[in-house]
Amino acid sequence: MMEAKKIEWIQPPSVLADGLLAYAKGIYQETQDRGQLFSEDEFAEKLSGDFSGKIRFHFLLWVVDLNKVIDGINIVLSDMNDMIADRNSFKGNPVIRTEFLMIAFFGEFFRLREISKIYLKNFFKAGLLVDPTKKFLVDSYYEIFKQFYEVRNQIVHQGICFAENDINVDWSIFKDLPDEVKEKFIALLRQANTKENTVEIQCAIYIKVIKNIMDVYGKFQDKINEVLADMVIAYEEQIVKP
Repeated sequence: MMEAKKIEWIQPPSVLADGLLAYAKGIYQETQDRGQLFSEDEFAEKLSGDFSGKIRFHFLLWVVDLNKVIDGINIVLSDMNDMIADRNSFKGNPVIRTEFLMIAFFGEFFRLREISKIYLKNFFKAGLLVDPTKKFLVDSYYEIFKQFYEVRNQIVHQGICFAENDINVDWSIFKDLPDEVKEKFIALLRQANTKENTVEIQCAIYIKVIKNIMDVYGKFQDKINEVLADMVIAYEEQIVKP
């Protein structure tokens, strides 16, 4: 059976890890010195008054929220992979389920942008970003995501369509598939070139599309993380630290 490799989690910027660890150790030492844990209100007050700790926790929470979405996308990939092995892996009409899974992917995918907008706003409120920088970063998300709206609309509203008479499939899109899977797909096309008969092929194509989109997004998000991490370090060196 073809395995759909999971989308890797977004990782927090490594240059901020030491600062977050140092902040956590400082909080721990304070609790040891006073002999009791901070209350939620006390901890919130300390966090709000410490730029380094606050920004690093915002970063960590941002990454956690993004990775929750990625976990959902990996469920979509897993279900599609199961349907390639057996279109009846789940109850209900497999064509409807396949199309629903792709709609679910795009719903989750565009949530990545909305989540990031919220955290960029938090960074602005914390003083890390000035308005032009925040606008530039938000606009960058719109630009990188804009290219996928057409893909989304075509797939969601039109679906996948093969030639009605002649079987003319560009197998380069399946270059990573095992030979037995390719043979199965060819047999399906020869039987009947319909949505109902090509569920497995549709799932394979959708997996390719999802992985390509997430690859572009992952590289973009890593770059954004690097830019913001550099800004945190520079801000601390120039303003926060004496």
